[in-house]
Amino acid sequence: MFFRRIKQERPPPAFHGKGLAFLAVFFLLLPGLPACSAFAAETGIVTEVVDGDTLRVRTAGSAEAVTVRLIGIDAPERSHPSLGKEFFSDEAASHLASLCRGKTVRMEKDAEETDKYDRLLRYVFLPPPDGRLLNEEMLRAGMARAYTRFPFSRKNAFLVAEGGARREGTGLWKDGRMAEARWLVAGNAAPVEVFPSGGRTFALAYKGLAKAGVERGDLPKEIEGILRLRGEFSDAEFASKARDRGFSPIDPSTAGPAGPGSPGQRTLPPTPAIGGAVIPWEEAHRHQGEEIVVEGTIVRTHRAEKVLYLNFHANWKRYLTLVILVKDLPLFPGNPEATYKGKKVRVRGEVKLYKDRPEMAVRDPANISVVP
Repeated sequence: MFFRRIKQERPPPAFHGKGLAFLAVFFLLLPGLPACSAFAAETGIVTEVVDGDTLRVRTAGSAEAVTVRLIGIDAPERSHPSLGKEFFSDEAASHLASLCRGKTVRMEKDAEETDKYDRLLRYVFLPPPDGRLLNEEMLRAGMARAYTRFPFSRKNAFLVAEGGARREGTGLWKDGRMAEARWLVAGNAAPVEVFPSGGRTFALAYKGLAKAGVERGDLPKEIEGILRLRGEFSDAEFASKARDRGFSPIDPSTAGPAGPGSPGQRTLPPTPAIGGAVIPWEEAHRHQGEEIVVEGTIVRTHRAEKVLYLNFHANWKRYLTLVILVKDLPLFPGNPEATYKGKKVRVRGEVKLYKDRPEMAVRDPANISVVP
């Protein structure tokens, strides 16, 4: 008879005291961990709410705040590149600010660190004992839509939260979205008109321009295209870009050498109160390192923690931004945001590029004036 020697296995180590308690706690917590818990959490103070899905947060050890984009949601914007001010944008920003501004929040990332604008992508949690997830809370309150263009771990939960707001007719979903339709028709957006034409094609009309012979399947692309051009470019550049896209002036007499329609025409500036030849603000980025005088209407203002920004165009990354340091604001008359927003101004200063964006710092109130 043959016998096989069986190797005696070493018994597993025993856990006593603190080790056993640690394992018990670990396994109790394990089932409840979210999918993103493998990533390290960060904390920081919310210093500013940019809009309903974007925050400025100063993390521990950082001198300046960073921009944080809430993962998985899309809130209406107060300065959309192609649509301008969107329905419920002020309410969404105010709601988010009421929840978190000035508070220390906990942030967790998912699969991606940043978006194409270099904003941190994060889930943001309110401090205990509240602990709510702001991303999901904005959906539940009807202040944002679920943004599913890119994958993220909490997608199903976010869709459920949005669905609840839809059923209850909350926020963006009020009256089955008819509240938004009434807001738009009331004049809060420039319409793109669509007219059926011969050959089962369509004609599009927008701001004095039209394009004929558009195929049915091309309508969404053409509508989005002309809206984006309008949002991204100044009047003069929009005229040229629209012409390249096949749009022509409805009234041929308005076509000028700069392009179709009245937006392409410029009038000579009046004699400036601030001395020097006036450079169109659209051209300021071509004068890097030069001291120039520009003139135009301030269409957007934005106050950050240390800086007040005055924009001639919603596309502030392409066109000149005036910069006033918050510490210098007492030198300026009244409330500079109210003083300059919606007003035509003339300003002198040096054009500098900051992160490839043209800016002009205004330190002296004598260098900026409102044009009657």
